Amino acid sequence: MTALKEQFHASMSLAEAEKMVLQVLKANMEEKICKDNVEIMVIRTSTRAWERRTAEELDRAIQTLS
Repeated sequence: MTALKEQFHASMSLAEAEKMVLQVLKANMEEKICKDNVEIMVIRTSTRAWERRTAEELDRAIQTLS
């Protein structure tokens, strides 16, 4: 939780936030992070509707992690 608090800033984009969360998961998970062992769901404030990231979207996002 500390890593999220340290890296979060109010002006970050949704893409930046998703990448930050994936980086924190990658650093703390015992197994290698992949599209089969993580999920991302987003709830937009404008619509209050949730969106689940597809496996392909997750895979692309995970590939961008260093």
